[in-house]
Amino acid sequence: MFNYLAFGMQIRAGFEIPGLYPSSLSEPENIVHVELGKVPESLQNEVLEIKPFSIFNENEFIFHIPEIAKYYITYGDNVVIEPLTDDFEQVLFYFYTGVLATVLFQKNILPLHVSGILLKNNTVLLFAGHQRAGKSTTSIMLQNKGYLPFTDDTAVLEVKDGICFAQASYPIIRAAEKTLEKQLVYSEEEISPLNKLGYKFGINFHEKFIEHPLPVSGIVFLSEEGDEVSISTMKAAEAIKYLKFNIYRKQWVSGMKKDMLEFKTISNIAQSQVQFFSAKRPLEVDSFETFALAIEEQIISQIGN
Repeated sequence: MFNYLAFGMQIRAGFEIPGLYPSSLSEPENIVHVELGKVPESLQNEVLEIKPFSIFNENEFIFHIPEIAKYYITYGDNVVIEPLTDDFEQVLFYFYTGVLATVLFQKNILPLHVSGILLKNNTVLLFAGHQRAGKSTTSIMLQNKGYLPFTDDTAVLEVKDGICFAQASYPIIRAAEKTLEKQLVYSEEEISPLNKLGYKFGINFHEKFIEHPLPVSGIVFLSEEGDEVSISTMKAAEAIKYLKFNIYRKQWVSGMKKDMLEFKTISNIAQSQVQFFSAKRPLEVDSFETFALAIEEQIISQIGN
């Protein structure tokens, strides 16, 4: 058996999952079990939602990715994977990007669609935005300036005593080929072509991964508009709609009966001590280096030192 950590969850699998962070299973009574096996054709209980490639209710979820794999996730603590291809890396790609999020939903935890870096004051700066908004690229450009990676694409946020904490997902960064041409941090071994996932490449940062939650000092909402880089502060009331938009796998919220959980999650973050920012860069213009410099000078200098 292999033991791992993802989103702060303890995971035990009957096979290797190289993209996850190895764990010593400090909480053996709260384990997510992952195994290979036969996925049922239908749910045991009533189907509440049918989406492309999936059917689900509050506690059961079946993914069927044609020619890749089937996945059956139940009650937030058990995952059955039925591979349909010999390319196990493709099978694990959907495990990382979909199955783990499903487990969180079933545990009444909503992940956010964010990437992030570690600042010098040991807090986290997160980047939110739609797919291909530049979350990963912005993070890597700032890593070129000496900041460490925290998470890529997803994280879990929890507010305690008014302070928002982030729990990283797992030590993989997905980056486009154009981004790899500019990065100065990772070796060729860490960006092997064998790690190509979808239209991006996978970068491993296991040695830099932080397994415990850290305070979030700021959330930056990225967008492409206008003809120049522009950064401004954002009030919490305005940030609420952007936070709601950036719930990861938001299309599952209603079908899994998580509407109230969404409201509480977003409200708690908005009412915490986190500072919110809007960062815009020109549409279809290669401006990420300038963009990263502006974020460092106008945001990190305020909250990260």
